[in-house]
Amino acid sequence: MRHAALAGLTLAAGLLAAAGSARAQDDERMALSSELPITVEDAAAIEKGSVDVKVRAFFDRLKGDGGRNRLTFDPEFQVGVANGLALKVNPGYRVGNADDAQQGDVKLSAEYNIREPSQGRLGLSVEPLVSIPYGSGSKTTEAGITGRLTQPLGPAAGAPRLHANLSWRHLFDPEPGERENRFIMAAGMNAPVGPATAVAFDVVREQSQERGKADNFLEAGVRHLVGEDLAVGAGVGVGFGPDSPRYRLLLGVQRSF
Repeated sequence: MRHAALAGLTLAAGLLAAAGSARAQDDERMALSSELPITVEDAAAIEKGSVDVKVRAFFDRLKGDGGRNRLTFDPEFQVGVANGLALKVNPGYRVGNADDAQQGDVKLSAEYNIREPSQGRLGLSVEPLVSIPYGSGSKTTEAGITGRLTQPLGPAAGAPRLHANLSWRHLFDPEPGERENRFIMAAGMNAPVGPATAVAFDVVREQSQERGKADNFLEAGVRHLVGEDLAVGAGVGVGFGPDSPRYRLLLGVQRSF
């Protein structure tokens, strides 16, 4: 009887450990970071001491002028300095023959997770940032804030999630014909399709710095876990509207420490 009880306790402990591992995998599988694999982001929990390194790139095929191209490299380094608070830096740079190529921006930001999306409850985070341009013909500094909402569609860690992002940007000392203030909006969802894979979809509207213009996209992407601490993502976006790029391709890798 004693041996049977010990065996039962051992089995229960094993099942609990496996469940905890599955929950952790579900959480990481369902994580959404900007450009990994699509634009919309989640309001995920932030742990003190966590470190994430992301290497991302996206290619835009623009309309008009014989078909211009833009390739953007956007690495990001994120450190959890406290539970619910992370500091980020990403020195992006653009190449190609588009008007804004051979330029880049160093973005400095702090994301504060007010409430994590767990057990079916709404998640909320805010992220103030400053973007400092550099490179050929660089523009003036831009600052702003982003708010994110994430609503799980059920109490399970792997339940599909709805997301909404709203960003405001302020351009200091704009040139004639440029917006002093602009907005970026994104809404989407993601859902698991396998033990280590999730798909994501969104619609994005981003007002350009140039007055009267905006980029609009429909995007779809896949995020896949390779082991416990490595994730890869790929996405594609189709532009709509007179000013939007024809299409966008996104690729990214994320390593967690």
